[in-house]
Amino acid sequence: MTPTLFVRLRCWLLDTLTFDSETDAAGAMADATRWGWLPALSGVSIGAGHARSVHAGTTAETGPMSG
Repeated sequence: MTPTLFVRLRCWLLDTLTFDSETDAAGAMADATRWGWLPALSGVSIGAGHARSVHAGTTAETGPMSG
């Protein structure tokens, strides 16, 4: 690898990971938060609904709990 590759990589990282103003940085953080958590929360919601329906079906079939 040549030193110019490292320089180009460093420049690209600085351009990608630094922002001109606090507003730009806050907007990037909001986008990362929104798009990072939204799919995960949707999956949790779907999984919870599936678990609830499966659990309701199995408890109806097995009868009352022992206790």
